[in-house]
Amino acid sequence: MTDNGKMASLGESREIWKGARTGSLSVLDYETGGPLGALVNVAVTADFRPIILTSTLSRHTQCLDRDGRASVMVTGGLPSEGDPLTGFRTTLTGSFARTEDPTVGQMYLAHHPYAELYAGFGDFGFWIMTIDRLYVVAGFGRVYNYPATELVVSS
Repeated sequence: MTDNGKMASLGESREIWKGARTGSLSVLDYETGGPLGALVNVAVTADFRPIILTSTLSRHTQCLDRDGRASVMVTGGLPSEGDPLTGFRTTLTGSFARTEDPTVGQMYLAHHPYAELYAGFGDFGFWIMTIDRLYVVAGFGRVYNYPATELVVSS
């Protein structure tokens, strides 16, 4: 990689994912086959795999149960004035799978301690994403596309 902006976007993406608290989850709706978006709380593993906690009562969980393919977008701070589309945002794509791994739950709850209140409810469960791609919009005209290995290996 020779483009300094592209290299910098990887570093900024890592920092944004480490600090992200919420993201926009997009799944495939099992009835229509089209997209469905939902706001979710997120945390990431050391290798930047997103973790979410969802209820089986929610439509997005029902969709993930049928087809785990999804994306999650998080943003850096959006500008307070002007065009919000000039702000930094990053999207991970891949597939979510349910996990019973207690370490994953602990990572999530360390980032969202208030979620412990409902994490133990029978209809809630943790999900972890296997990442395929990273997409970055680093501002106007600076758009980058990476395989997952770039995010993890370079960290």
